[in-house]
Amino acid sequence: MKLSREKIQKVLEIASEKGEAGFEEKDIAHLFNDEEYDLVFHLDYLTEKGFIDGEFTPGAYAAFAILPKPIHFIRGKITPKGQDYWQGLQQNKEVTAKN
Repeated sequence: MKLSREKIQKVLEIASEKGEAGFEEKDIAHLFNDEEYDLVFHLDYLTEKGFIDGEFTPGAYAAFAILPKPIHFIRGKITPKGQDYWQGLQQNKEVTAKN
């Protein structure tokens, strides 16, 4: 599975628009064609980088079971670090568009 820069940017855009209220899976599922593993993969990356506070169930790293339950994304919220990163992407986009 590969990270998609476009999907990451779109998730951050939606997260930024939602602000303190946060976002849920239903807000971003269309970006991933309802493919749960791809969605969790990208949101886990954003959480690990500190760009979003993501809440997953059943505790993404909680237990090493023989048959672990699937991990699902519940909700997330953009962090200040994520907001700064998103703003930097927007500024770069504007500079590129002017050239």
